[in-house]
Amino acid sequence: MSAEFSPELRQELLNDFYAECDELLRAIREGIATLDRTAGRGGQQRGWLEPLYRSVHTLKGIAAIAGVRPAEQLSHATEDLLRALNHNDVPLTTAHVDLLLDAAQCLESIIQSHQRNEPVPVCVELAQALRAASGDTAAPANVPMSAAPAPADPPADPAELARARGLQLWRCTFAPSPALDARGVNVQSVRERLGRIGEILRAEPRVQPNASIVFVFTLGLRAVPQDFESWAADGLRFEPLGESCEPAAPAGSVAAAAPELAALATSRFVRVDLTRLDELMRITGELVIQRSRLEDRIQQQFRGNESLKEIDVGFARSLRELRKAIGRVRLVPIAEIFTRLPLIVRDLARGSEKKARVVLEGEHTEIDKYVAERLNEPLLHLVRNAFAHGIETPGERLAAGKPAEATILLRATSVGDSVVVHIRDDGRGIDPQQIAARAKTLGVPVPESLDPSGVLQILAAPGFSTQETADRAAGRGIGMAVVASTVRELGGSLTLDSTIGHGTEFVLRLPLSVLIVDVIIVSIGAETCAVPQSAIVEIIQIPAAERRTIKRTEVVPYRDGLLPFVRLNTVFGVESPQRELLTLLVLGTERGATGLLVDRVRAKREVVVRPLTDPLVRVPGISGATELGDGRPILILDPHALTTGVVRPPAVAVS
Repeated sequence: MSAEFSPELRQELLNDFYAECDELLRAIREGIATLDRTAGRGGQQRGWLEPLYRSVHTLKGIAAIAGVRPAEQLSHATEDLLRALNHNDVPLTTAHVDLLLDAAQCLESIIQSHQRNEPVPVCVELAQALRAASGDTAAPANVPMSAAPAPADPPADPAELARARGLQLWRCTFAPSPALDARGVNVQSVRERLGRIGEILRAEPRVQPNASIVFVFTLGLRAVPQDFESWAADGLRFEPLGESCEPAAPAGSVAAAAPELAALATSRFVRVDLTRLDELMRITGELVIQRSRLEDRIQQQFRGNESLKEIDVGFARSLRELRKAIGRVRLVPIAEIFTRLPLIVRDLARGSEKKARVVLEGEHTEIDKYVAERLNEPLLHLVRNAFAHGIETPGERLAAGKPAEATILLRATSVGDSVVVHIRDDGRGIDPQQIAARAKTLGVPVPESLDPSGVLQILAAPGFSTQETADRAAGRGIGMAVVASTVRELGGSLTLDSTIGHGTEFVLRLPLSVLIVDVIIVSIGAETCAVPQSAIVEIIQIPAAERRTIKRTEVVPYRDGLLPFVRLNTVFGVESPQRELLTLLVLGTERGATGLLVDRVRAKREVVVRPLTDPLVRVPGISGATELGDGRPILILDPHALTTGVVRPPAVAVS
């Protein structure tokens, strides 16, 4: 990046560059996954190749502006192959998709290493393979890629290389402005326009004396367009380059020639660092606490003052709208992590005889950015496990009457204040007896019941694995433990459903927000605690005389069946009086309905969650703590963890 920038401006531009790279790499992964479905099948690929080509071309350009030379070079080699495929110079094969997949992974590693100021991966052989696959024998032999994060002196000047290939060198200077942006003329559209007439060899922004920015492009052209003059209306100025590739005139001449174009282009979008949103949410959380204290004080000292109560209600409504607005800003499509997974499965299949495809549903479902980042690793483990343990070889599947190619389905849906993610395969399923036998061999505790909940308890135990030796997909005994712990830390739940011979499904239920939540305040004996409202289907009262015990599980009549329930006073060792009416919080789980018995429901509150991050104070069934309006701390329960061990009698109906 140009030395004319101050360190602060340079870092700000680099942050924009990294954010743009994230979006482009996601589009590239999506494009490769789509392309993979047409490779070798004789389908029309131009419609999918062109968007992929544009994404790689744009990445090459912004990498050049940011000075990330290795990413620019690898993008250029990838672009060569995509151009050859798009022009039907070479037919698309699975080998080409493999190369593109490797290129996407290497580009991601380069950008991440540059962002962390670490040595970047050296992808020289990959770039050579991409050029060879494109059939471009006129392309220069390899230009070494430095291992430095941001090399100051590139090994070879691309302008000189282009001149040696017979290209004419031109300079284009673009001065953006709000007026041009309103007409759709911006640096991105200019880059695409220039890319259609020649090769962009170099691109860099330059700061003018009046603090405006212009963009200077060095182009390699085989033929000079005749309408260069007409491009001046779009803020573009062209001039040929002689032997020297340095600017013939200062970039400031552009601003002098067109002062009305000196202002920066504006946009309706702005990128915001997630830490700033975290700070906004933290401040909102403090406001929630102060408002709760205010409400209690009004109740204590100003009871009956209707005007003051009306102000408090309005304050609460505005605060809730503020919290929801900030929460919406933090939402991102779950496609951010979904789109990686088809390529992961394809990469695993390259070294295996198994065949599998990934089907994505609901990838536009939105989820909190923090939750999405934390969810990336659990989904990766679950998909790898589905491939390694769940699906069979083509021969086994054909013998079982299944298609040779397995299907791994990822589906995301929004349910109230939660996001539900399903990971399902149509493989061999899980045999509870084999899991129990393996657990005994490894010394892992085996629960009394081998229902889905009991099997999941074994699978999530640290060190448990069904494989004797580890491979690149699974076998280390940490994957499911990571999944279970991450979901628990996010305040969510994990359930399992499996049928031998038909497949396995994991369901992750996660809250939309992990900082401010609505809870129901309940009493258990002399203790007060909170239960997340999103987990509660309804609150019911049943006569104590109707309680029964089946298979050591207490149940009460519920709708057309029976409702198993857990006594919270027994779980936490709290004395509780006997009552004629049982007050139950009915929880909706993937396995059906389960109840939590409490003594009294006190109120509904909006609270700030303080997670218990210290491993020494983590307690099963407790997801965090919060503060009431009077300053008293209370615990927030994890209802799904509290009901994990419930033995469900056969007569229980799923409601």
